[in-house]
Amino acid sequence: MMNRMHKNIRFSLLQKLYLAFFLFIAFGWYKNALVPYLNGYYSFSHLFYILLYPLSGLAIGALFDTLFKNKMPYDNKFYGLLFSLIVPISTNIFLFLLILTLLLFLNTLWISKKDLDLHFIVLGKLLLVAFLWGIGKYYYANLLEESHLFVYSYLDHLFGHIESGLFTSSAILILGSFLLLVFDPYYKKEIPFYGYGVYLLTLVLFSIYKGNMNFLLAHMFSPDVLFLLVILAPLSNFSPYSKKRIAIYSIFVGFLILPFSLLTNFYEGAYFSLILANLLLICLNSLQIKQILRQIH
Repeated sequence: MMNRMHKNIRFSLLQKLYLAFFLFIAFGWYKNALVPYLNGYYSFSHLFYILLYPLSGLAIGALFDTLFKNKMPYDNKFYGLLFSLIVPISTNIFLFLLILTLLLFLNTLWISKKDLDLHFIVLGKLLLVAFLWGIGKYYYANLLEESHLFVYSYLDHLFGHIESGLFTSSAILILGSFLLLVFDPYYKKEIPFYGYGVYLLTLVLFSIYKGNMNFLLAHMFSPDVLFLLVILAPLSNFSPYSKKRIAIYSIFVGFLILPFSLLTNFYEGAYFSLILANLLLICLNSLQIKQILRQIH
């Protein structure tokens, strides 16, 4: 009875995440397909093309779930959809399908079996970006944004008219999804609280040091940072459970976001910080297991 109730509660969190994802997709379609099309920057077919990313992510994930009989709450459909949200607009659909398939194979045949808790979605995003950068196809702006004919206000940026992942540009929607998730008992709300608090502190100190408070205003609601802290970092499979480790993990992520963003950019800096925190967590888990084994023997 308790196991069934536990599964139902976890599934309710999953439903909330799916609801947030579909809202992100709806706005991303509006921003990256409908508005540019109405202004003459894309053909009619682009309205359907952009939806191939989330639809094919779901389809490839469902195929893996069927082939490998996966019945975990966070299944391959979830991961396929999640990966489709964060890719740059310059990602070719065939490249997207190739990398997603490799990621799901990696997770199914190695990561999940070894119980590594490796955040393969973030790792995949960084590998994809490295490949796009290598072939000279690395950009986040759609054709309308590249034209520089439209000057968006700060409020427009908060609502999502800013360069970001394909379906992750709306800071307002991400903050709204946090309000949707924060009251769920299985959502690790401490991670975005601690992580964002530390990130904001580093941002304030750096802005004061540079004497440029506009820098603080420009980046305090960066959608890439918010999406990573609200959605990616708290996912159960890749984050700690104990209060002490949650605090270490969150502070580590939040502290490293700004340095990596200054070294790279505010699209990828947060992803580097999260993958490092994830690797730190894996090392801590490995050391703990070895210590337990030594005590047993």
